[in-house]
Amino acid sequence: MSQQQNKTQKFDCADIEKMAQQYLDCQLDENAQKHFEEHLEYCLPCDKKIQFEVKLKEIVRSKGKEDLPEKSFESKVKSILDGLS
Repeated sequence: MSQQQNKTQKFDCADIEKMAQQYLDCQLDENAQKHFEEHLEYCLPCDKKIQFEVKLKEIVRSKGKEDLPEKSFESKVKSILDGLS
């Protein structure tokens, strides 16, 4: 979506999908972030997806700080991911 479109149109689910990682990494400009969050307010599926991504990042970040052998870390992450689906 172009900058001009950002100012005049709301985001749809495809836009949210494309921009999710930028949103999670706080890389959207103020206007795009506003439209992104407005979409999440009325679209439960997109809101749930973003909530899932936030929790996943938190889990990976916290587990990544533990002093675990590499294989153990991989199996724990896989176990967590399997439990979320």
